[in-house]
Amino acid sequence: MSVEIRNLNITIGSKPIVHDIDMDIADGERVGLVGSSGSGKSMIAKALMGLLPANASADGSVRAGGAQLIGANDTDMADLRGRYMGMVFQNPAAALNPVTTVAQQVELPLRLHYDLSAPERQERVKTMLSKVGLPESALGKYPHELSGGQAQRVGIATALITSPRLIIADEPTTALDAITQRQIVDLLTSLVDDAGASMLFITHDFAVLARATTRCYVLEDGAMVESGATADLLDHPHTEQARKLVAAARELTLHRQEAEVHHG
Repeated sequence: MSVEIRNLNITIGSKPIVHDIDMDIADGERVGLVGSSGSGKSMIAKALMGLLPANASADGSVRAGGAQLIGANDTDMADLRGRYMGMVFQNPAAALNPVTTVAQQVELPLRLHYDLSAPERQERVKTMLSKVGLPESALGKYPHELSGGQAQRVGIATALITSPRLIIADEPTTALDAITQRQIVDLLTSLVDDAGASMLFITHDFAVLARATTRCYVLEDGAMVESGATADLLDHPHTEQARKLVAAARELTLHRQEAEVHHG
């Protein structure tokens, strides 16, 4: 699913959060949005998903697959979210319902959006669980019985179970250790590519971005300051904010490698 964002502005109360944002995601493309904490990345994701806080307002144009999302009603957005757009959240422990099993969690989008029999839903859930690398024994488990990496795999399964055309991944590896981060990023990108879907991958970590995307946008204080091929921005960042993010990613990667050698 292609996405076209033009002159997007988001305000919370009377405070402007993002200003005049222009972004494009081509059909089947993996695009990154990188910026420091508080730069407005998650607000852009929430505007795309129709999940802005009650005291927030957005104007401009956000078109996904031709549908205008700004001003769309709740019913239309709920249908788009379930059928055509999926989201992988930053903290799987908070995103998953603590009183539902893995099977119930992953099955819910199918139950809400598709007229399938119970056996058909169960078969799709088992297939999806296998795709994200979880054993069938995980079906009856609750979120508190899972590791962080397993919980995020359940989050990915839940986001992808309806075969959406656009996946928004909002800092999906932040709470995970370095090895699990790589596994989750590689899993997510391979599943998105296999499905022929598009992805917006949001992070503050350029090292993760380089693994997940081919092109990216750099956000600072709610404004877009740079964009281009991810590899080019890593090698030759032009703005001060991009240079800081690249330097932080290189330092973090070095620490991770040292930690892995030490533990290995």
